[in-house]
Amino acid sequence: MLLNRVLFMRLVILGLSFTFLLLSAVVTFKALNQPVRNLAEQAAVQNNVLPGNVMSESSSPIQQTTENPETNQAQVAELEATIAKLEEKLTTTEAVIENIRPPETEKLPRTLQVFSGTTFRSGRDVINDIPFSIVDKLVKEISAYPDSRIVIEGHTDNIPTGNLHRDNMDLSLRRAKTIANILVSHGIPLERISVMGYGDTHPISTNNTDAGRTKNRRVEVKLMPKEGGN
Repeated sequence: MLLNRVLFMRLVILGLSFTFLLLSAVVTFKALNQPVRNLAEQAAVQNNVLPGNVMSESSSPIQQTTENPETNQAQVAELEATIAKLEEKLTTTEAVIENIRPPETEKLPRTLQVFSGTTFRSGRDVINDIPFSIVDKLVKEISAYPDSRIVIEGHTDNIPTGNLHRDNMDLSLRRAKTIANILVSHGIPLERISVMGYGDTHPISTNNTDAGRTKNRRVEVKLMPKEGGN
């Protein structure tokens, strides 16, 4: 929403700038092409000489003068006043845009890695396989922000686990703890890590298909910027 507003304000500035340039061109054009009357023609009229005998405007070396200077000056003054109003609006619009600040995305949680439903065995917190390259990259990213907290969120599909006293909420928490143990074993301090289990309450796809349930069975590792940090 904020980006759309900024884009709209910039389009307004461009429109006002174009109008300003157009009016400037009109003022210049009027100043250079005001209705004129050849002095030689005036002299010819005074001497009752036919206009056809007067030297043509294009070949006359005599300077030209305005026919109605008061009217022209009034028109120019009106255009200049309009331009001044547009300049004021343009300045106000630029000031508004200057005060608009985008959201501080660097202070929002950032998902570093999502371990999909194929990471764990069905209904269990035992890991099938995780490539070392993924773990290594994740550890390096976390280590690059030593003052940030790490939140590990576990999620499941809506299929019951079938284990007494071990519902999907508990399963999601245990899976999050499994990922946390991997990070700790690779040198990430335990005190930086928080684990949470959401069960099947935060689906990202439908639970009516195998593909959708696979997407919902996931563990997300998020980077939480330090509170009050820059």
